[in-house]
Amino acid sequence: MTYEQLIARRYLQSKQRAGFISVITFVAVGGVILGVAALVIILSVTNGFSGELKSRLIGMNAHVNIERYFGKPIENWQEIVNGLRQRPDRLVAAPVIEGKVVMATEDEEMDGIFVWGIEQESFDDVSDLAEHLRYDSEGIFRFEPPAGHDRPGIVLGSYLAGRMRVGLQDEIYLMTISHASLEDVLIGGFTPKLHPFVVTDIFESGMYHYDDNFAFIALDDARKVLSSEGVTNIHIHVGDLDRATEVREELAEELGYPLLVTDWTQRFPELFHWVELEKWVIFIALSLIIVVAAFNIMSILTMSILIKTAEIGILRAMGATARGIGRVFVYQGLIIGVFGTLLGCAIGLAVCLIQDRFRIISIPSDIYIISSLPVDVQPLDFLLVSAVSVSICLLASFIPARKAASLQPVDAIRYLV
Repeated sequence: MTYEQLIARRYLQSKQRAGFISVITFVAVGGVILGVAALVIILSVTNGFSGELKSRLIGMNAHVNIERYFGKPIENWQEIVNGLRQRPDRLVAAPVIEGKVVMATEDEEMDGIFVWGIEQESFDDVSDLAEHLRYDSEGIFRFEPPAGHDRPGIVLGSYLAGRMRVGLQDEIYLMTISHASLEDVLIGGFTPKLHPFVVTDIFESGMYHYDDNFAFIALDDARKVLSSEGVTNIHIHVGDLDRATEVREELAEELGYPLLVTDWTQRFPELFHWVELEKWVIFIALSLIIVVAAFNIMSILTMSILIKTAEIGILRAMGATARGIGRVFVYQGLIIGVFGTLLGCAIGLAVCLIQDRFRIISIPSDIYIISSLPVDVQPLDFLLVSAVSVSICLLASFIPARKAASLQPVDAIRYLV
């Protein structure tokens, strides 16, 4: 340990005439701790929100999607699906029929919903929605009529089921007016077709939009309800999510018009860009807490120089260089910055781990699409916050250090008289 480091540590630990300085030192360290902990926690929460959005939205909508222009059905979908499964990269594909219908209950509750017709086996391979089924412990969509019923099954979102006041094994009706001509509507009015179903399960994805508006039925039943000969979409799961764009470009070139190929980056680009932008804005804003703590450090060192001017003169008279005196006060700022940063990171990490483990803070899912505050601790964020914090504290100590280094021995020793 050099004499500069030794003197810097002794100055920070002094509890004699400079006792007031020690109190302010604790305040400055507390400011660094608070700023670093707040930055770490908020960045982890932002990462958590981004990760939850990505996993849930992409898990629901597939990595790559094939559809036909103008929403027309894909008639040769079986050929396309077989071709995708035989590719060298073995893409997982699932046919889906999407449509809008009116749902009615025996209690005369009615509302418009989105209905997806899916294959039970293939859809489970491209979506994680089956993991959120409330009653099926195996995580499999089941549309077979339950015992005592002869109606096909339907799976409803939890909020939709609660709003329509239906539960497991209750009967509901899907109403459509497909292929009704304008002349028939004007002359005879609407004559909707009723398709009875029985509720076989309820899913709760944690995303209010889906839980309140979506229902799932078997692919063959969707053909009857929506009067569709083909499928409207082919959902594709890519093993490596980062390859989704590459796979999309390859398929778009292979399939060509009239098929439209999109990937997850094109479905919600504004949302993910907004989340990333918000993360940097929060980082810059909360960094001001550390800047305030740095001003405290600058004030502490300036006051310390005034109080210890005579001691600085003695050190200079004993042979200490101006650069060495400057290092004494730089080391003080560095010690405060490093100690506060390490303790702030530790506190922030502890808070994040506790929230991730016990889900202490819950939030309304109808507003934030998830039910608890998510956290995602990333080492790169800790390194970035630590580097910024220590750098700010180090820079704050340079001005007082230059002032101390500029003191002349004769002028400083006069304070002894």
